[in-house]
Amino acid sequence: MTRDTPPAASAPPMARLRQGVMIGLGCAIILVGLVIAPLPGPGGLPVMLVGGVLVLRNSAASRKFFVRMKRRYPRVFGPIERLRVRFRTRRHQRRADQDDRQA
Repeated sequence: MTRDTPPAASAPPMARLRQGVMIGLGCAIILVGLVIAPLPGPGGLPVMLVGGVLVLRNSAASRKFFVRMKRRYPRVFGPIERLRVRFRTRRHQRRADQDDRQA
């Protein structure tokens, strides 16, 4: 007895596979940051932040959790939110400047 489903239907789409790989890579980077955190210097925190960004950009569940924690503990997540807003406005300003130059 053979199955009539094409092989592509049983395999996950490439976007889903890429998303899973990026979440796994982000978690691995967070773990590396935790391992190097006890070493002298601020090495662990920036590494963990990069891993967190990868996970947040690729996982809806982690974004929901982050928003919930941000609302529950605004003093803890306030500096992160200010940085996010600053980078977003800077990026939008650069795009607007590029559009003005092209027009």
